[in-house]
Amino acid sequence: MKNVVIMTGPSGSGLSSAEFVFEELGYYVIKNPTANSINAILDDLLSDNNKFNNFCLMVHPVFAKTIIKTCKERKDANYRFIVLNCSFEELSRRYSLSRHVHPRAVAYNLSQPEAIQADIDDILDVIEETELYLDTSTLSVKQLRAKLYRFLENIEERRITNVTFISFGKKNGIPQGLDTFLDTRNIPNPYWVDELKSLTGEDQKVIDYMMSFPITQQTLDQMTTYLSAQLEEIQKSSRGSYVVGIACSGGQHRSTFVANYLAKYFSKKYRTQVIHRDSPNLNK
Repeated sequence: MKNVVIMTGPSGSGLSSAEFVFEELGYYVIKNPTANSINAILDDLLSDNNKFNNFCLMVHPVFAKTIIKTCKERKDANYRFIVLNCSFEELSRRYSLSRHVHPRAVAYNLSQPEAIQADIDDILDVIEETELYLDTSTLSVKQLRAKLYRFLENIEERRITNVTFISFGKKNGIPQGLDTFLDTRNIPNPYWVDELKSLTGEDQKVIDYMMSFPITQQTLDQMTTYLSAQLEEIQKSSRGSYVVGIACSGGQHRSTFVANYLAKYFSKKYRTQVIHRDSPNLNK
């Protein structure tokens, strides 16, 4: 069954930061659906034609109570409800710092303080309907993200950090955006074996050649030990993604094999993917 998270909160309470968390976890996000359109939207999202399994609807406080009631009456998905709130004083301070005009002030012809209070009043009306209530008045963005990650991890019952392994050749430069990179050049290079030169690190003959040397398994063990500890800390900090570069000389044999090996090794605990920068024909 598909997952639908309904999130609401006053403007300025952290909804934009929360939206990034959902997007990083592969949720399809819809912002500001109206109460009258909610059933049609959900029918479309939950149809067999939609390949997404996880959805987040960011709901305006005006429609929050009606939309939450509608979703609780439906039995066609796992509906979860998150409510953010924030003190009047802190919301006023945030708007003062940003110099933005409150959207409700324009739409309802209200003063800025009146618009802020109206949002809060609507949110107070739905607090009892929620599974997760977060007062963001004293939360940093990092703390808000951490709390959301922990909640979503419980929903999905799996690890949620995305780990990307990028294989590359050092001679072609280091990719941008790496959090760390590991060097495989102590593994014997199949490039210097005539029958293996034109193959890649996905070919079994190349793999068998490299694994025939004890240094290869030693290197793999050292890498998995290091990354196991590193990724545990990344997971605890609720980071959504971590990028690991895997280097060899040309990006054809050793790094492609090791990147694939590590992605498979860690796939039971994390969401993993592989990008072969210098052997793009191997990218699936």
